[in-house]
Amino acid sequence: MDAQSTRRTPEDTRRQIIDMAIEIAADQGAMGMTLDAVVARLPFSKGALLHHFPNKLALLEGVIDHLASEMTTAVLAEAARDPNPYGRNARAYLRTIVSEPATERDFSIGRAALAACAIEPLLIPRWRAAMRTLAADDPEDLAGKDDALMLRLIADGLWMSDLFGTHEVSPEQRKALLSLLTPGSLLTDAYGEGAE
Repeated sequence: MDAQSTRRTPEDTRRQIIDMAIEIAADQGAMGMTLDAVVARLPFSKGALLHHFPNKLALLEGVIDHLASEMTTAVLAEAARDPNPYGRNARAYLRTIVSEPATERDFSIGRAALAACAIEPLLIPRWRAAMRTLAADDPEDLAGKDDALMLRLIADGLWMSDLFGTHEVSPEQRKALLSLLTPGSLLTDAYGEGAE
C-alpha cells in the first residue's frame, strides 16, 4: 500500500475529531469537552484540530450538525420504506426512536447534543432547524398536523426517558407504541392509505 492510500482525508480527520468530542462530552459532561481534551486523545496536532474547528463554538456546531445529520439520515431511511406519503416522516420519526435498539453510543450522542446546547444555547436553533426540516412534509390539515405533533412528542419523550433512564420501557412496551401506527390510528388510513 502506498503512502497516498493510507493518508487520512480531511473528512476522516473532521469525523475523528467530532467522534472524540462526543465521547468526551458523554464521559465528562459539557465542561470537559475542550479543544485541549479532544486533541489530547487524538493522534494529530492541535493545529490539525484548529484547521477544522478554530474554536470551541465551531466544534460544538460541528457536533450538533453531525448529530442532526445522523438523525435525519435514520429517519429518512425509515420514511423511504413507508408507501403512504401522508405523514410519512412523523411515522418514521417515531419508528426510528422506538425500533432502533439504543446503544451506549446512542446515549453518548444524545448526551453530547444536550451538553453542546447547555454550553452554547445559540446551538439550539441549529438542532431545531434540522428537526423542522424533517417535519416539512407533515400534513397541512389540522387533524394530520395534530397527529404528527403527537407522534413526534411521543418519540421525543421516549428518547429523553431512554437518555436519562427515567422509565424502564420494555421491548414489548416499545412495540406497543408502534400500534399507534396501525391502520385506523394516527396518520394512517383514517386519512389515507394504510402505513403498514
